[in-house]
Amino acid sequence: MNLSSYISKKIRTNKSNRFSKPIVNISIISIALGVSVLILVFAITAGFRKEIENKVIGFGSHIEIAYFDDNVSYQKTPVQKNASYLSQIKKLDNVKKVQPFALKAGIIKTSDQIEGIALKGLDTNYDLSFFKHHLIKGNLLALNDSSTSNEILISQALSDKLLLDTGNKMLLYFVQDPPRQRVFKVCGIYKTDLSSFDKTYALCDLKHIQKLNDWDVNQVDGFEILLKDFDLLEQTNTQINDIIPFYLLSQTIIDKNKDLFNWIGLFDQNILVLLILIIIVISVSVISTQLTLMLEQIPTIGILKTLGCNHRHIRYIFLHISNVILLKGLLLGNAIGFLLCFIQKQFHFVRLNPDNYFMSYVPIEVVWYHPLLINALIIVISLFLLTFSAFFVSKKNKITESIRLE
Repeated sequence: MNLSSYISKKIRTNKSNRFSKPIVNISIISIALGVSVLILVFAITAGFRKEIENKVIGFGSHIEIAYFDDNVSYQKTPVQKNASYLSQIKKLDNVKKVQPFALKAGIIKTSDQIEGIALKGLDTNYDLSFFKHHLIKGNLLALNDSSTSNEILISQALSDKLLLDTGNKMLLYFVQDPPRQRVFKVCGIYKTDLSSFDKTYALCDLKHIQKLNDWDVNQVDGFEILLKDFDLLEQTNTQINDIIPFYLLSQTIIDKNKDLFNWIGLFDQNILVLLILIIIVISVSVISTQLTLMLEQIPTIGILKTLGCNHRHIRYIFLHISNVILLKGLLLGNAIGFLLCFIQKQFHFVRLNPDNYFMSYVPIEVVWYHPLLINALIIVISLFLLTFSAFFVSKKNKITESIRLE
C-alpha cells in the first residue's frame, strides 16, 4: 500500500469526522439512486421498443410487397402467388421467410351487434408463432391444401364486444356486387394489447378471400417477408425493390406504421435529457462531497505539506477517497437497478393501461452494453471533475494558513 492510499484510508475510517460522514452517505445514496434510475429507464425503453416492434411485425412482418397503386382499401390489385422474382428474394441473406396473404373488409353481425373487421387470409405455410404466443383461449387455425377451413381466429377485444367464444359461429357480410356472406366458427381468441390491431384483424383461410374476390388459387394481395436481422431492414428493402417489377412496391413495417415508430423514437430524446440531468446531479454530489472532505482536512493538508508531500500526493489522497465513494455508489446503484429489473421482468408488478401504452405491464429488456455505457460515462465525467477540483484546492491551500486552522 502506497502512502496516498494509506493516508486516505485513515481519513475515511477516522470516526471524528462527524461533519463529513453524513455528507458522504448522502453522496453514496445519490449516486446509487441515479445509476439505478438510469438502468431502469434504459431497460424500460428497450423493453417498450422490443415489445412494440415484435407486435407490429407479428401482425404484418418486416417487409410487405403489394401492387403499387393509390388504392387505400384493404382489397388491392392481386399479384401472382408463384411469381418468378420470389426465388431471387428468398436467396437474399437476410430473408428468413416469404409468405403470401390477402385482406378483405367485412362486417360481423350478431343478434344485437354490428362490427367492421379486416379479414386476413393465410395459407398453410404462414408463420403463426406470434399468435400462438398471444393465444389466450382455444386453438390456432387448422389449415390444409385440400379443403377450405371455416375456422376464424379473433381477438379478445372482438370477443368481449360481440360476446363470442370459442366454438361459436359468426356471420360475416361482404359489401360487393353481388353482396356475399360467410359463416365462420371461432377456433381461438388472441390478445396482443395492441388495441388498434386487435380491434381490426381476424384470421382465416386464404382460400375464402380468393373465392370472395373471384380470384384463382395463384392470386393474392401480396407477400409478407420475415427477416433475420431487423437492423438490416432498410438495406434488405432496397434490395427487394431492385428485384421486383416496377408495378410492385416493397414497404418496411416502419413505413407502414410511421406514427407508432415515431412515438417510439421520442423515447431516445427523453433518455438523453434524463441521462444528462442525472449525470449533472451525480457530478455535483461527488464534487461537493470531495470539497467538504478537503475543507474539513485543511489542517491535515498543511501538516502533510510541511512533511514534504507535494500537490500530486495530496490530490491522490482525496481522489482515492472520492473514488471509493463513487465505487460504492455505483455498486449499490447497479445492484438496486438490476434487482428491480429482475423483479419487474418476472412478476410484472407495475401495470399499464393497454389502450394507452399497447401493453398491460411495464416491459423490461436489459441490453448488455447499456449498463456499461451508463457506468463508463459516470466514471469518466466524475473523475475529470474530481481531478480538477482536487487540483484547485490543493494548489490554493497555503501551509501557514492550514496549520493555523489546527
